Amino acid sequence: MSETTAQSETTIDHVLNSGLRFVGERMDHSQGVALAIRIAAGAKDDPANKFGLAHLAKELLFKGTKKHDARKLSDAIDFIGLRHNEYTATESTVMQLRFLPEHTEKALSLLREVLTLPSFPQKECDTAKTQSIQELKHLEDDAFSKVFVILKELFFGSQWGHPDLGSETSVPEISRADIQGFWQGHYIPRGTVVAAAGKFDPSVMSKELETLFNPGGDAWPIETPPVLPSTHIRQHHFKDSQQTQIAMAFPGVPHSHPDYYILRTAVGVLAGGMSGRLFTEVREKRALVYSVGAHTVSLRNLGGIYAYAGTTTPRAKETLDVIKNELARLGDGVTHEEIERAKVGLKAHMLMDQESTYSRAREMVDDVFFEGRIIPLSEVIGRINSVTVEQVKEYWKAHPYDPYTLVTLGREALE
Repeated sequence: MSETTAQSETTIDHVLNSGLRFVGERMDHSQGVALAIRIAAGAKDDPANKFGLAHLAKELLFKGTKKHDARKLSDAIDFIGLRHNEYTATESTVMQLRFLPEHTEKALSLLREVLTLPSFPQKECDTAKTQSIQELKHLEDDAFSKVFVILKELFFGSQWGHPDLGSETSVPEISRADIQGFWQGHYIPRGTVVAAAGKFDPSVMSKELETLFNPGGDAWPIETPPVLPSTHIRQHHFKDSQQTQIAMAFPGVPHSHPDYYILRTAVGVLAGGMSGRLFTEVREKRALVYSVGAHTVSLRNLGGIYAYAGTTTPRAKETLDVIKNELARLGDGVTHEEIERAKVGLKAHMLMDQESTYSRAREMVDDVFFEGRIIPLSEVIGRINSVTVEQVKEYWKAHPYDPYTLVTLGREALE
């Protein structure tokens, strides 16, 4: 190991000789091991005319290697009970794995094979492209997902906000050579973070991770994020349905910002369960919607807030008006009781996640990706505890929701 960033009795943070960042937390009471991997290549790295490339590269990793075809690879994975999940984010590709401690070396050997020796069979490439197009077509039957796909691209711009699946016109243009080239250029150790949680030997894990990827060049630089809309944008998409989907976005702060937990607390007041203002005012008091909520979204250097409501066409205008009213008055009318309730909700979620190796590995890899270090739970709880009513009021006044980006999907446009 070339560099030791930090280490305690249970926490590991190393930069390996390959350039890969390995962080971990030993949880000896656990009966399993969880890994979370963030590879610094996501949908934003798709070429402009080949949106969907990062997704296809990720999808095809487990579809055959130079040692095993897809069937034999699946059999080998199932034989040791290895569970895995992958997805393409805007700035990264995320892999999550779970296995038993006694299968650590075999599990990592299979993972190394997948990451260093994928064969990208032409037949599997064609199948994966067909599946991407089918999923895109399925969006027409999934109004909830479709409205957020449209909103993301409108809010973040096409390069950073396009669907990770790509489009029905871009996917057919992607070749096997494109997929292989993306893998060779981006699946490299430098810039990649691996987090482990559970019952594992740090020395064994470090040795196995050292050769997890083929040697590569320098880490790709962190790009400047897009500039968010500075004016009010609205876009309506007609759908002959009795339902209307309403989705809006406005700027927030990223995970690494000092005010991040002030923002999270404010959003907790708005949408922290059945006591949240949106649920209370929009659904319980007025029965306007069947679904309503809000949540934060974060890139490494850019953040935002999404709000959503699913309603019927006759109730859509009033629904939007009530949501906007709740967003507008948060900076003036928030109470100490609401703040404390939101803070308890945040802390409960984080503390309960500590019991899961799967969640803990994901938290650590996110900490390093967004903030450059493992954030101790005590520090996070301290940040939450320190949030005050005045801070939430000041934040909301300094970061008003208007101008916002609005997408509606249904029979009638709003506003």
